[in-house]
Amino acid sequence: MIQRKPLRDEIQKEIVARIHDGRLVAGQRINETHLSEDLGISRTPLREAMLTLAAAGFLDSDMGKGFGVPPLDPTEFAEIQSLLLPLAPLALRTVGIPAPGRVMELGNLLARARVPGGQGLSPAEALFRWSWLLVEDCPNLLLRAEVLRLEGMARRYWQAAFDRGLDAAPLLQSLGAIYEMLRTRHLEEAAAAWAEQIRVYGVQAGAALTGD
Repeated sequence: MIQRKPLRDEIQKEIVARIHDGRLVAGQRINETHLSEDLGISRTPLREAMLTLAAAGFLDSDMGKGFGVPPLDPTEFAEIQSLLLPLAPLALRTVGIPAPGRVMELGNLLARARVPGGQGLSPAEALFRWSWLLVEDCPNLLLRAEVLRLEGMARRYWQAAFDRGLDAAPLLQSLGAIYEMLRTRHLEEAAAAWAEQIRVYGVQAGAALTGD
């Protein structure tokens, strides 16, 4: 339950979190009455938040039927990755070499993601936070917003792919290599490696989602 009067972005973050952890199930309609009671808010700010999320692609909106969580669609995931393939590395190039503090944050993120036994950060969450750290300082605000929107949409697909057997270890190893490139100030190599990671592991995740 949200303890203080919520802002619309706080409600949006909570809804997205529930989509990613499965509390709001893919393919099902959202019971607005139950959700508003659970969050401790009225339906008016809830609907405003859900309208924004529907416009961003996180929810379905159907006149007369309300809102729902879109079903997992491997084709949509492939389309998301095809858009991220040029946009994410471009955002990194636009940012330039990350500041030392940001590089340290990336290293800490990888360390948490590598903790065994589910005590650290989930691979799907690590991927999203990785992208956030790399593009947060992008001066092109439209580019930054689009990369993070796409990464946010992809998060539930990554979680589903890992749940269906996708091995996270090679992907984290790839992130580790990119981290070393950034730590040693090899920006162009890091951007190219990020593009290759999106391409290769996007295909592998798509295969896990379809059972191929």
